[in-house]
Amino acid sequence: MLYGNSHRFLLRSIASQGVVTFEDGMKLFKSLPELSTSSLENVIEDINKSIRPFEQTIKIVIDELTLERKLVFLCLGYDDTTKLQNMFAPNKLDYFRILMEEIVTTENREITEIQALNLVSKVKPTLHKTDAKALLKTWYRMHYLDLNITNYALGIRAIHEFERYLKDNLPDYVQNCTICKQMVFRGINCPACDETIHTRCLNVCLDKVRKWPCCRAEYSETHLSRLNNSRLTQTQLLQSQTQGNTSAEQMDVSEILKDTQELNISARSRKRKRIPSD
Repeated sequence: MLYGNSHRFLLRSIASQGVVTFEDGMKLFKSLPELSTSSLENVIEDINKSIRPFEQTIKIVIDELTLERKLVFLCLGYDDTTKLQNMFAPNKLDYFRILMEEIVTTENREITEIQALNLVSKVKPTLHKTDAKALLKTWYRMHYLDLNITNYALGIRAIHEFERYLKDNLPDYVQNCTICKQMVFRGINCPACDETIHTRCLNVCLDKVRKWPCCRAEYSETHLSRLNNSRLTQTQLLQSQTQGNTSAEQMDVSEILKDTQELNISARSRKRKRIPSD
């Protein structure tokens, strides 16, 4: 099939949103009769052949949180030309790098908003917390961050766009699922053998037999419960810091910037020791 205006329309629709559910992508695809002789997957591959020279791609992935199939527009370039195109100053890019690494090296892969804002102390030149809070909103809107009540995790776009960076610079923390062989960000380490498993993959296996699929050890809810109980909410953290102040400022996500320009960071390594799973 010749690459034409329908391909371009589909590309613009996905790129402008950053992330589109596969279901919504199918609706767009079916609205374009010129593509009716092909499949969405084949059309995505045709688009990728066209944009690959620009170090861009559309990837069909499974969201680790919702288990939905999604189409994610990724910018994979790290050259100087690509960096000049982004909307963020160097210290803001450095803040995102620090934020991303802090999330990845935390056992439950989440940090509170207060923890995220306190990371500005590591940024040079100085970044004010008010600016940092606005950036968190922006990156949430752009799917580089996810928000779980008041805790931040890596968004689906960051996970796939910075896969190479994370594997190169944080190899002790970024592992592949022992079942599906894909990177794990929302998963768990087996308490018996320490192998990493997606929560979704573990649940599928447990439906068949109540043993850890990696080593066949007896399965127990204890380790999962410990991880869940270890998650500090923003309010709890604020209470511990202010000795009884029970009010935590809630984040207004309705005023998020709409610019979906791709985020790129400088590849600077900060190796850390692995946090033990127990």
